Amino acid sequence: MQNLRARLQDAAQARLPMIFTVYILLQPLLDVLTGLGAQAGHPVTAGVVVRALVMVLAFLYAVFVSDFPGKKRWMIFTGALTAYLVLFMAYMFSLGGLSLCLSNVKEVVKTFFTPFVLIFLWSVYRQFGYLVTTEAIAWAGGLYASVIPIAVITGTSFVSYGNAGMGFRGWFYAANEVGCVMALTAPFTIHYCLKIVPTITKKTWWKGALAAWALVGVAVSANFLGTKIVFGAIALYCGAAFVWQLVNLKLEPTRARKLEAAVMAAMLALTLILFFNSPLKGYLDDVYFKLLDNDPEQTLLSWGEEIQTASRGSWMYELLESNPGLKRFDQILSRRLLSSAPSLQVFTEGGVLAKLLGIGYATAPSYSREVYFMVEMDPLAILIRHGVVGFLLYYVPYLAFIVYAVVQFFKRPLQRLASLSYCTALYCAVIGFGISAVAGHALVSPAVATFILVVCMQLWHQTQEQNRLPKPNRS
Repeated sequence: MQNLRARLQDAAQARLPMIFTVYILLQPLLDVLTGLGAQAGHPVTAGVVVRALVMVLAFLYAVFVSDFPGKKRWMIFTGALTAYLVLFMAYMFSLGGLSLCLSNVKEVVKTFFTPFVLIFLWSVYRQFGYLVTTEAIAWAGGLYASVIPIAVITGTSFVSYGNAGMGFRGWFYAANEVGCVMALTAPFTIHYCLKIVPTITKKTWWKGALAAWALVGVAVSANFLGTKIVFGAIALYCGAAFVWQLVNLKLEPTRARKLEAAVMAAMLALTLILFFNSPLKGYLDDVYFKLLDNDPEQTLLSWGEEIQTASRGSWMYELLESNPGLKRFDQILSRRLLSSAPSLQVFTEGGVLAKLLGIGYATAPSYSREVYFMVEMDPLAILIRHGVVGFLLYYVPYLAFIVYAVVQFFKRPLQRLASLSYCTALYCAVIGFGISAVAGHALVSPAVATFILVVCMQLWHQTQEQNRLPKPNRS
């Protein structure tokens, strides 16, 4: 057994860098296959199969093969997660038997993909120092950004918002998920292209062509996908990166700095110009702002009678109806609080076990309402679906890391700001947290969670690398 373990560790040391890179670069293809499979009505898609397999292999490697400093503490965490899942399924069995357990399996696997893959990534990082490189993230972002313009040009794109006919999600399954992925990866793509620009020569013109295509693809996707999140995240990064380039151009007025600033200015301008004739603007004008104005026809079209009927009589529904300020806030959030009302009602009505272990994803016979309606905001979703225990094990460590990252930034602000690579990683990590907390579809979606994990690992690594350097002289 020891010999087998040693051989597996040797194989991991030799092949994991390539495996990491290939796996990240295959994410766009995997999501396209998932989208095509779902569109064809397949009950099981490529994304579900592959990512579930990755989760199982990651668990087996971290527990039985890896050997890294601090493994005992991480195995305690792994044991706590596993024990929680056993208790959760036992509780579901007590409420609805085997059928209720099976009804919860798919969503449980999707949700707990994140912590188990994190344990694997950490074990590899601590043992071998391997990370998913920023270049791999950048290339993946470029591939994601390429799908939407190609699908639009060929007239084969799926519609982002089918009920309103707005936006183009390429061949991906869900506009929200691919929007979150692009918000996390596009800044790396932009940063990588900026580094390439000064190195382009007549012999390497093709690098310039690829960089131009990637940047245009990012700008087009930000506007044509039709989601507010991806546009806001990319436009904000472009604006911040442009300011960063101007400051550094003043400090170091070289040809390379001038080229980078010019490219960043063009990228920012293109992103903003496209907005004025984009599906995103059409969605905002024809759908979103009408919802904010309480247009009854648009409200019924966007939400349907089912969710409104299911929410009526719940304490959240009554609270929203009696509090105009909160109702307006909910409208800005695209009615995410209203959609969570049925599940939230069942959670608060439940006993101690419901509050500790959660209500799950499928409706048990004892529930007063259907709970299959989506709870989109990740913290609320994890609390309702997996209770206080699940929330403490799952979301609190993530929140603690974000707080740590922000504190670390302010300990060495000048040193941090001097590196656009670090700023990009920090920006994407914070954006990922914001998406998770406000919009959702992040930690509980394996496609998005994959990039949240690799971005946060990059931020952790760059923070530790900078912390080993002497602090810059304030004088």
